[in-house]
Amino acid sequence: MAAGHLTLMVWEGYADKSFVEPFEKETGCKVDPVYVGSNDEIVAKVMSGMGAADLISPSNDTTMRLINAGAVSPVDMSKVPNLADFLPQFQHPDWLMKDGKQYGVSYGWGVIRIIANPKAVPADTDTLGFMWDPKYKGQISVWDDISTIYMAAEYLGFKNIYSLSDDQLEQIKKKLIEMKPNIRKYWFTTGEMGTLMASGEVVGGDAWESTLVTLRDSGHEVADLKPKEGRTGWSDSWMIVKGAEDNPCLYPWLNYVSSPEAQATAYGVTGFGYPNAKMAEHLDAHAKEAYGKLGMSDPDTLKNVDWWQPVERRQKYLEIWNQVKAAN
Repeated sequence: MAAGHLTLMVWEGYADKSFVEPFEKETGCKVDPVYVGSNDEIVAKVMSGMGAADLISPSNDTTMRLINAGAVSPVDMSKVPNLADFLPQFQHPDWLMKDGKQYGVSYGWGVIRIIANPKAVPADTDTLGFMWDPKYKGQISVWDDISTIYMAAEYLGFKNIYSLSDDQLEQIKKKLIEMKPNIRKYWFTTGEMGTLMASGEVVGGDAWESTLVTLRDSGHEVADLKPKEGRTGWSDSWMIVKGAEDNPCLYPWLNYVSSPEAQATAYGVTGFGYPNAKMAEHLDAHAKEAYGKLGMSDPDTLKNVDWWQPVERRQKYLEIWNQVKAAN
């Protein structure tokens, strides 16, 4: 029994009682979650010392900011044996590595999906370009988020999507304004995109995995397109806040949430992808089929994914995105 107290600064769903309570019973550790709404909030609280957390769960466009600032500590990976069963992309990802040391353990992840109604958009469509096709006027919806700039950058063939120049950003702005006649709505929540697709108001756009699964579960035929230009992806990680290294509950938790059983339970809460390749074996038949259909346990699904990275000029990107939305 480790016994003790563990404070987690996490996204909602990452400390659900369905898997926290078994851990507490098994170890005697009390888990106290503090929920956050953005990566900027995590950084601000950790940097100011106001968070008082032992573990945090930032996304991969934020991890290096914390590592470079000395706000997090290296992880002794020998104490996380379940890592051996992780998909290769998540065992030692670049966004957790510095000077030969690893500063986190991969957890929830996802790919920004490009989805379409196959009755309107051919299911073998292999390009992001369909979203600009005039025949889909008023029938496309994309995320009201900076990631839409990433998507347009991929379509234009830019390889440096997280460090775009002013000229490239102007080209992207022009391209996204060209798309506007096709836009029914910029969605903000996964539920919004699901409703737009289910009602037939839109025939395609981008979405999270949960939208795709929910639509399919409700009987809607939805194609998960694989654009040749690529897709972007995100990955959250557990990171140890500087000063919390000796907490006796730390490594029991890190190994526990890295197990296929705990990740299968977590999938039932969040619908996200999880890095343990054996996780799907512990899902019920319906969930396993849905997960397999998404290719979440297939390393090939991740071969053409451009993982989010820090954007130094994030404010400039947001400025461009706001100009796109404001344009007539």
